Amino acid sequence: MQKTRRQILDLLKLRNRATLDDLAREIGLSPVTIRSHLSVLERDDLICSEEVRGRVGRPHFVYCLAVGAEVEFPRAYHEVARRFLEGFRSVAGPEQMAQLIEVVAERWAAEKADRLNGKGLEARIAEVVRIRSEEGAMAEWEKCDGGYRLLQHHCPASRIADLSPEVCQVELEYLQRLLGAAVEREGSHHHGEGKCSYRITP
Repeated sequence: MQKTRRQILDLLKLRNRATLDDLAREIGLSPVTIRSHLSVLERDDLICSEEVRGRVGRPHFVYCLAVGAEVEFPRAYHEVARRFLEGFRSVAGPEQMAQLIEVVAERWAAEKADRLNGKGLEARIAEVVRIRSEEGAMAEWEKCDGGYRLLQHHCPASRIADLSPEVCQVELEYLQRLLGAAVEREGSHHHGEGKCSYRITP
């Protein structure tokens, strides 16, 4: 990202709200220059503005971060998730871990159930490909002898799945519930194959 725009986002993160003059003063550039950068950030849905009217003088705008700006700041969700999984594994036995996998897969699939109701298997597969692509998996499907194959060219959870195989098991059970068919893993990113592949048998 361009340096001045990065500075604006960082300042808004620190200050929560700021005026044009506040930002110009802290960054050390003219208000005209800062305004042009604010226009770009607002166009890209990274900041939002609110008009404030005082008792005297002209109204002015106050700027703050938009929800979409969160992607521009460091995130470590995978580390938090990994620690939760490691903590649960340390206090629970295999039976409790299996129950956790089942509950997560069931609730995850329930969130998408409305998109699959009333569809035949092939239509369900096509819809699951759309769902998984929305979830970051870059999915596609193909017919194969005796069934179908679902291919996922990206693993959105790779940074925790490498350390926690339970993540892969949750995904498998999630797909089984979505498709209502037998699903078998044929290949995995985590075995050096470059993609995850699942065989679906009617």
